[in-house]
Amino acid sequence: MACPKARWNVLNFSSRHLGAGRALYIDAAGTLYVSRGYQIYRSNDWGNTWQLDCFVPSGGWEAWVARPRLGARLVRHCIQAFQVLPDGSRVAVARDGLYRAAAEETRMSRVFHVTRGSRPLVLSRDGQRLLFGEYGRHLERSEVFIYVSDDGGKTFEVGFRFPKGDIQHVHNVLVDPYRPDAYWVFVGDYGHSPGIGVLSKDLRTLDWVDRGCQECRVLSAIVEPDCLLFGTDTDREQNWILRMEKSSGKSHKLLEVDASSFYSAAFGPVRIIATSAEPNPVVRAPASALHASLDGDRWEPLVAVKKDRFNSYYFQFGTLVLPVAHHGQSRGIYSGQALKGFHDVIALIDFSQEQPS
Repeated sequence: MACPKARWNVLNFSSRHLGAGRALYIDAAGTLYVSRGYQIYRSNDWGNTWQLDCFVPSGGWEAWVARPRLGARLVRHCIQAFQVLPDGSRVAVARDGLYRAAAEETRMSRVFHVTRGSRPLVLSRDGQRLLFGEYGRHLERSEVFIYVSDDGGKTFEVGFRFPKGDIQHVHNVLVDPYRPDAYWVFVGDYGHSPGIGVLSKDLRTLDWVDRGCQECRVLSAIVEPDCLLFGTDTDREQNWILRMEKSSGKSHKLLEVDASSFYSAAFGPVRIIATSAEPNPVVRAPASALHASLDGDRWEPLVAVKKDRFNSYYFQFGTLVLPVAHHGQSRGIYSGQALKGFHDVIALIDFSQEQPS
């Protein structure tokens, strides 16, 4: 199976398959973490060899249904998010909750049971602190919570409460290394609900930067010293890659794109935003694409992969998945979800060759 090809070569890069899996995480040393079902593997040599790192125990009817690939997609039997903490412990988001393993452990244990909505989309880390927001349908009928753990993921408690009816759900609590006093909070989805807010680190106050429009409906962003770079996440309007100035909250449209964005990452100086193949009545997006930039202003598509033939609602939206990345090298990984010939496949993308001026 060949790797997806570039539409045109704006950035010099190479790409090759690394085998099966879902891209999860790259640490500061360049260690790769990917999942295969509920097993998590790591590589210290950029995908040449893999070792089992940890696993989420699975049994009962869900494990039986998830044995075939389509069954796993139907019940969302995958690791949605993953973090490695400074003490070496690891925390993963599975279908029914959050699981943790200490540095010396392989088998993960459930530390938080999701009983409202569905599992969180993103798990964020601020040193040894972990944060996530509630996600799913009908949460607006009651308060919506942001949860926090200050003991390395051993326990979680409610850190912030949105009033009943204020938001639908939380997309992300984004850690900003350039702003030590606060977090960015992204919420969705429709009407007055979507917005971008600033949450104080003591989790007591939240101030809205922008609200009530689809251009502030965001899931993931790249944090720069003076701005946030993100793709919008709307399934009913035109989507864009935007730059939002931190000082004013003003957004600037950088590139019109075909579809919503779920993932973003920075591999060294290369910023990457992935768009999905989510259905949208405004524009047809038959493929998921990676868009890249060296300066944060000029964006170009790198690769595009078509959605597979299976129903998006039951068998997942088609998207290219990017990992949480903390390394400074000009290379990284991505994987496919519900894409033709590229579902649960890992690819290495390398920009380390000399870049054009």
